[in-house]
Amino acid sequence: MARRSVQFWRVEQLNGDVLSRPFPARRVAEVLSHARDAGTDRHFTSADGTTLLAQAASLSPHPVLLLDRVRDTNLPSVGDALGRRKALPLAPGDHLLETTYFAFLKRNVIAVLTSGNGPRASRMGEYLGGMLGLEIGLVPVVREDIEDILARLEVSRFEFALPAERLSGKLMEGEWADVLDSASRLMTEGTFRISLSVGRSGKAEDKQRIRERIQQLIHLFRRAGSVEHFDYVVAEGKDSLTGDREVVDLLKERFISHIEVDPDVFNDPRRSTEEAIAILNKQAKDNEAFFARTLPDTKGSPDSGSVPDLVAGGMAAVRAALAAEAKADVKEARSPGDGIEAAGVGGAAGGKRGGAGHELVRG
Repeated sequence: MARRSVQFWRVEQLNGDVLSRPFPARRVAEVLSHARDAGTDRHFTSADGTTLLAQAASLSPHPVLLLDRVRDTNLPSVGDALGRRKALPLAPGDHLLETTYFAFLKRNVIAVLTSGNGPRASRMGEYLGGMLGLEIGLVPVVREDIEDILARLEVSRFEFALPAERLSGKLMEGEWADVLDSASRLMTEGTFRISLSVGRSGKAEDKQRIRERIQQLIHLFRRAGSVEHFDYVVAEGKDSLTGDREVVDLLKERFISHIEVDPDVFNDPRRSTEEAIAILNKQAKDNEAFFARTLPDTKGSPDSGSVPDLVAGGMAAVRAALAAEAKADVKEARSPGDGIEAAGVGGAAGGKRGGAGHELVRG
């Protein structure tokens, strides 16, 4: 048996606004299904060069999406019984797909079934933003009292450790990605451990500045989607309310379920999807009472109209087309003799045509 984890995240913002109504996940799933049936290219390349591809796997009882990391370089090899290496038997145009499964539940909770190589949860936000213009803010669902504890903690130490073979900048983002990438070049065996502390010497204002910086780094660390790959993650400090010393285990503060899966099942694309859907639906049912007790309810109906139809190239292609139209309108409005008034008319026409193009995209 192999071990996998189900992480729970919550959509708290949509395009920068606080999201109090249900996220339109069913509409997103339908859009992806229609795009697949129509043969529309659904690949999205993120800023760091990672190629992602999403598809809908189920609509009921919860919309379930698959997000693949698409690989066509640095591919692993196949070995026979004697260890002789040969290339993966991929047909021309085939790619290696590493999958993470997302189920969109009540209260804007997303259950994420992970594997060691699939995209992090934050990649779904990148994909929805790049392809559909849906900029979402994801926060981890945590155990009931951890936020209160961390808010009161005057941190003095933050420490984590993980096996050297797992060292990779892909586990984290920002400054932490640089640290782990550098560490991966230093060692390939053993355990990598890092500890940040305020220290005993120095002025009070200097120590406070260090505490604030460590708090920022803890915040970045907690928002990463791969914390379960670490062996040890703790924050230590004084509880400002009670004065007690507290050691907070950040591996246990997240609401993460660890499950055993049959690796043979997950090597079969059809069976793996069926098994993933069953796992996620069971997790939704088992933890519904916890979510109802600890998370705010959502009111109203999903804003399905905010989800456009998907076009090849995603929103980048849409924006480029609208920009080209606007540029052409301005050029047309600046014909000889029109002067300033003509430029103003051109601007209005550009707005009208751009709006029409956008409506076509939205379906």
